[in-house]
Amino acid sequence: MSDNFRTELRRRRLEANLSLHQLAELVPCDQGYLSKVENGHRRPGPDMAASLDQALGANGALFALADEEQEGGEDVRRRTVLGALSAAGMTVAGWPLPSAGTPRRVGMGHVADIADTTAVYRGWVSRHGGAAVQQPAAQLLDRAAAMHTAASEPKVRTALLVAIADLAGLGAYIARDIGDHRSADEHAWLALSAATAAGNTALGGHTVVRMAGHNIELRHPEKTLSLLDAAAKRAGDLFTPGDRANQSCIRAWAYAQVGDADMVRRAVGDAEDAFTRVDHTGTPNWAAQHVTEAELYSLTGAAYTDLARANNRHAEAAIERLNQALDLRGVSLARNRVLDQLSLAEALLYAGEFDEAGRVALAATEAAGDIRSGRLSLRFAGLTRRMQPHARKAASVTEFVTAQGTVKRM
Repeated sequence: MSDNFRTELRRRRLEANLSLHQLAELVPCDQGYLSKVENGHRRPGPDMAASLDQALGANGALFALADEEQEGGEDVRRRTVLGALSAAGMTVAGWPLPSAGTPRRVGMGHVADIADTTAVYRGWVSRHGGAAVQQPAAQLLDRAAAMHTAASEPKVRTALLVAIADLAGLGAYIARDIGDHRSADEHAWLALSAATAAGNTALGGHTVVRMAGHNIELRHPEKTLSLLDAAAKRAGDLFTPGDRANQSCIRAWAYAQVGDADMVRRAVGDAEDAFTRVDHTGTPNWAAQHVTEAELYSLTGAAYTDLARANNRHAEAAIERLNQALDLRGVSLARNRVLDQLSLAEALLYAGEFDEAGRVALAATEAAGDIRSGRLSLRFAGLTRRMQPHARKAASVTEFVTAQGTVKRM
């Protein structure tokens, strides 16, 4: 393996003042195996990389490095993504690159095809994880940039800028899911630039909100709140009640991460109030998946779960909301449903309902199947670590912790 992963692993371990033995106990894994990883003699699998990332609080950085350093070095997928980012960035900046194979006359039908395909890829991520569609989504972004170069009608060119912004936003969503946070940031900035160039302030504001959502997953609550404030200041008048409901949910989660229960309750109330005024008619594809009742209960349930980490009296609210999210979610959005199950298992753990926590965690393991999602791998690793001290309290918890040692994920 190259030096990047093992060097960063050692740096973070020493920064945390942990010996190899102590880190091995946290993961858990064999100390000798960990020594071989640090010395470059063993390559960690995705689950081990996720566990090391969680144990050292690397917020996905170690996981992303491990993914980049699989056999063959930087793979075709990564090169495709970088090429698409470059081409689209040049186009948005007004310095388009020529491309062969572009239709001689680009019209709104081509824009509609791009938008429809983007929606399909977005749905795929919510069902199966982002890994499988990262490369085709990047290829579609490259094609959209080439079409913008070839288009002559102002209306079509503007519509293609919106399509590029939407695709770049999807690219950020995919990158977040596989744990490539650097690429997620690059895609988000491209999305914001394209939306601004198109004069679509609502989409630009939505992009900033999605950046806030990324930062809440990375546990950067102050930055999350700053981004939400920036979006409200610039695009507040253009946001629908559904947008405001989603933003209040993210605010609630940010306040939970700083331990402000009063502000969590206020933000949750604002979200629920805004959601009563939601009209789904005409909601653009890029906003639709964030403006659902299931998402409302999922995000607020996650917020109360975070509060329950410090004070278990909040666990009951978390459990109630996450059960509602699962009832509304159905079985179609498999990856999102598993994320809710993992949050629910954690909340049940804090409530002292160990057997039920283990049962839900096992159900999540079965439901995850072959979903390829780095985000799921990190969440499973984190839940396993939290359940280990309680393994003897319920057979189901023991079974889950044991099973995680054999499961192979992305």
